[in-house]
Amino acid sequence: MAAGPVLSWERGVVVAVRDKPATIGSNRLEQLHLAVAKQATVEIVEPRDTLTLSRRLNGINFDLVTEDRNFTALKTGQTIPWGTIRASGPSGTRIRYRVRTGDDVTGPLEFPF
Repeated sequence: MAAGPVLSWERGVVVAVRDKPATIGSNRLEQLHLAVAKQATVEIVEPRDTLTLSRRLNGINFDLVTEDRNFTALKTGQTIPWGTIRASGPSGTRIRYRVRTGDDVTGPLEFPF
């Protein structure tokens, strides 16, 4: 995994990519990313297809991710005043995931297993 963020200035677009580890605590919930007025995506690298992702939109609205168990996104408008992406699963589960933030975080999944 990368030691720090990787920045890309491809075609004038600035994107930060960070690989991060986490461990689900005793409450079976772990916040993976907090975004403030900036779009972001989270993609689970491992373990695949075992976690449940959820989002907190606009600081209040709860949204359970049902489309893809390994990937979700927050649009800029959903992160005002803030938004979070969280994972839930068995206590002690170790997670590796990738966060992308910046001007353009769309595109194909990077880990299509």
